[in-house]
Amino acid sequence: MHCRRNLLRCGIQLFKERQNRRLLSLSQDVAWVVKSSYPEFIVPTESIPQHVWSRCEEWSDNIAFECGVTGRSYTYGATRKLCRRFAASLHRAGLQAGSTLAIVMPNSPEWPIVFLGALEAGFVVTTINPTYTADEISKQLQDSQVKVIVTLSAIHSTIMTAVKISVGKNNPLVIIAPGFQQGSQLPAGSIDLMEMLQKDINTSVRISGDFNDTAVLPYSSGTTGLPKGVMLSHKNFVSACSQLNCLHELCLTEPAVGSHQDICPVIMPFFHIYGMTVLLLAKMLHGVKMVTLPRFEPTSFFNLLDKHEVRFMNIAPPLVLFLATHPGLQKRHIRALKYVSCGAAPLPRTDIHRFLERAPRVSFMQGFGMTETTSVGLRSRPYDKNYESVGVPIPNTEVKISHPESGATLACGEIGELCMRGPQVMKGYYNRPDATSDTIDSEGWLHTGDIGHYDDKNHFYIVDRLKELIKVKGFQVAPAELEQILRSHPQIEDAAVVGIPDVKNGEVPKAYVVPKGSKISQDDVKKFVAEKVSEYKHLKGGVQFIDKIPKSPSGKILRRILKEQL
Repeated sequence: MHCRRNLLRCGIQLFKERQNRRLLSLSQDVAWVVKSSYPEFIVPTESIPQHVWSRCEEWSDNIAFECGVTGRSYTYGATRKLCRRFAASLHRAGLQAGSTLAIVMPNSPEWPIVFLGALEAGFVVTTINPTYTADEISKQLQDSQVKVIVTLSAIHSTIMTAVKISVGKNNPLVIIAPGFQQGSQLPAGSIDLMEMLQKDINTSVRISGDFNDTAVLPYSSGTTGLPKGVMLSHKNFVSACSQLNCLHELCLTEPAVGSHQDICPVIMPFFHIYGMTVLLLAKMLHGVKMVTLPRFEPTSFFNLLDKHEVRFMNIAPPLVLFLATHPGLQKRHIRALKYVSCGAAPLPRTDIHRFLERAPRVSFMQGFGMTETTSVGLRSRPYDKNYESVGVPIPNTEVKISHPESGATLACGEIGELCMRGPQVMKGYYNRPDATSDTIDSEGWLHTGDIGHYDDKNHFYIVDRLKELIKVKGFQVAPAELEQILRSHPQIEDAAVVGIPDVKNGEVPKAYVVPKGSKISQDDVKKFVAEKVSEYKHLKGGVQFIDKIPKSPSGKILRRILKEQL
């Protein structure tokens, strides 16, 4: 009896010790979660159109969008009416709310009209890089079940090839928007966008969609693998815009009042989540004039800066390097420049200093986000010269560093995977519950696949990537996508792709190839890939023939070993 009592007492003591350790672990987890130091706010329960047009009447006569090439422009008031007409025309064409519309065109003043008009009609919008090949476009058309495509005459033939490749019962409706050259003819079987925007169209269309409905379906490779549809809701975008606009030090713009109107050069593409959220939607809420360029080209960019006084720029690393080194940049081009916010990819401190040597009065900031976070998550503060950091959590956002294997929350200074939680985090991947559960855990934490740490001031730093994505000029390149293409070649037995450092692009893809014989050359491999993918996915890092691809027992490619051989 005495022995039993001792055993019971020891058991109770052991249980208490385990409970105390568990409680201590939980308290540490909570203590080591970094919450935003900015004030919290209540997210407006509005759709995207309701939110961005909420103050439209204050700057109705101000120009909203102007083409930096043709000069074509629309005021805020005119844009609002045209969005309603486009929404009504989609319903008149017999298309139903909930259908998916694809925008496949570069930046133009009509891009926002199509985007916001489709959302007002209750459609889901998927955005596609217009430089994609027909093969790349077809995969997204098929996966997202597109019913309508809005594009330009110049790439219509590529679109139709993509439509033929993709498998579907019905061909999507193709709408042609104005291009950048006079006299372009309307392709047979397509509809003129401008006819859908005529004055006589009945615009008594009800705004469809719930606050939590999927609004936009951009494609991202997530942490690994092939591109997947990222389900972003009205809530995600309204949250992200509110997070960016709740304080001046985050939005960097002043609302249009009287004769004052901030001007924003739009070089980042609208189809990219950075351009879509940080530029298009967030800037509309302050009545900013957006001057669009279909692609970056020095002459048109300098012309834009000559014509307009630009106080701020939201750009990516390649443009920072251009501004830091191009001999054509003159003092007059940056005479009014006060803020530069850089995102989409990391930028080394040395490159930032090169830029600041030319623009010493500019406040330079970096940020961190993903398609899966509706672009935003971390942003450095104005005039903070800690250039290694990607910033602090924005409002209503929590960030932590997690041990990649155990999942334990790590303390200040410890290196692990960066995880994020907030109202801007995606709903999940379209038709991919497995990939969703691999990325968002049961507590709502989004695992970014980036390795980093934070300091005693809660500034975060990215030091490496756990994920295998290659970042070329801020665009994601999934090694698995290129490997799949390489293995389809009849003379290639196996292949692996890694990213290697590149001064101009950040990273570029390099292929390791196991040939079936000696009939194929490095140039043959490069050409084969180049014919199937966009230019930024080309194998600019080279091709190396090897005897065997290093793999784990489960068959996973060990890219780390390949990178160690560089």
